[in-house]
Amino acid sequence: MISHFPAVPTFTIFEYFAQHAASPVAAAREQALLNYKIAEFKKQIAAGIPFAVGSDVGPFPHGTQARELELMVRYGMKPLTVLQADMIEGARLLGWEGQIGQLKPGYFADVIAVPGNPLEDIKAVEHVSFVMKNGEVVRP
Repeated sequence: MISHFPAVPTFTIFEYFAQHAASPVAAAREQALLNYKIAEFKKQIAAGIPFAVGSDVGPFPHGTQARELELMVRYGMKPLTVLQADMIEGARLLGWEGQIGQLKPGYFADVIAVPGNPLEDIKAVEHVSFVMKNGEVVRP
């Protein structure tokens, strides 16, 4: 049976801990946890489990959460599916479905522009060049 609740992998925080461990032993333990998460993620994709995007931002700089999308693609999801997990499933998970996550009349909608096509290279989302928030241009 497919879950109605999305899985939220949060690879970025595990990657961070593996790269910033206090010792080689701790780094190996953190890398093993990340490898386990990657293997389970691939099983979840194959089983048709829905996903939302989360990063557990904390020890690394805010504004770098787009790394999570890159890792989800690297570990097996298609870029379009990752973008849908980020916007549509994220809104659903937060209980804001029908209010955020899509560009539709009546929705709260912030708009960004990136150089390139994230469907061809998901890393494009890491380079935001335009931001509109609440109908006002914040970064031209």
